[in-house]
Amino acid sequence: MQIIVNAGNGSGGFFTWDVLDKLGADTFGSLHLNPDGMFPNHIPNPEDKTAMALTRAAVLENRADLGIVFDTDVDRSGVVDKQVTDARTSMALTRFIADRGGRHCLYRVGYRNVIDKGVQLNRDGVEAHLMMETSGHGALKENHFLDDGAYMVVKIIIEMVRMKLEGSDEGIGSLIKDLEEPLESVELRMNILSEPRFAKAKGVEAIEEFRNYLEQGRLEGWELDSCGDCWVSEGCLVDSNDTPAAIDAHMYRAKVSTAEHGEHGWIHLRQSIHNPNIAVNLQSTIPGGCQSMTRALRDKFLVASGLDKILDISQIDKYASNGKL
Repeated sequence: MQIIVNAGNGSGGFFTWDVLDKLGADTFGSLHLNPDGMFPNHIPNPEDKTAMALTRAAVLENRADLGIVFDTDVDRSGVVDKQVTDARTSMALTRFIADRGGRHCLYRVGYRNVIDKGVQLNRDGVEAHLMMETSGHGALKENHFLDDGAYMVVKIIIEMVRMKLEGSDEGIGSLIKDLEEPLESVELRMNILSEPRFAKAKGVEAIEEFRNYLEQGRLEGWELDSCGDCWVSEGCLVDSNDTPAAIDAHMYRAKVSTAEHGEHGWIHLRQSIHNPNIAVNLQSTIPGGCQSMTRALRDKFLVASGLDKILDISQIDKYASNGKL
């Protein structure tokens, strides 16, 4: 097999010569293997659009079987084959998992939160073998719940080999060919206009006001989705076993419906753990749905509540106006 590694000038180059080459893989065409703390080519991040685009191009140019993108310290990874790129969690993921006999626990954003939830489930007698966060962090019970991007890639390569030995030439992407992706998906950011020491409190205030608007029905067609499709316990985005003091990043999600299209999307607001901003994630199954939700968020919530005075809504304004970032 030909496998291309893009280490992004982080520490992941070892996977090429110490693992793949020794196993007999052809790694010609691999990218940015030598560590360089200035990261001259792109951010070493499987979520980075440049990293994924360069890897995808190398896979296609070399007709490789698989492309791998590592982050700086290899605890995250992303893969691309000649047909399919990675997908963020979509509204259809629960159905995809259930159709294969699994169960899906939707939990709070943050790789540590997701992994710790898996540890807790196993302690409670619920078998949870995989914990996955959309940033590329993934952990397996069999690997001691470590977020190890190289280990995750090895599991994918093992499955590729198994499929090939069974005579399949479809490629690893065929395993998710039935996973429906949202028609539209976007992430926007709102910086908190405050001194750094007050930013977290201001962010909490804004997120809680969003919840209040939803609970009071002040956003027509928007419904607080406190537990999504979680089958484990009440309240999976903010789990019922958590105390308020244990929640570092406040977040709420709303399901969005209209008379014309029914339930067609969701919008999720969360406070960044590391930076003084609020992330706004949206998904829609109809054209223009993300833009219309952004417009409603701006006009009926941010401006109506006065939060546009403490939040920089320039990205929201731009996307609401032209549907582009």
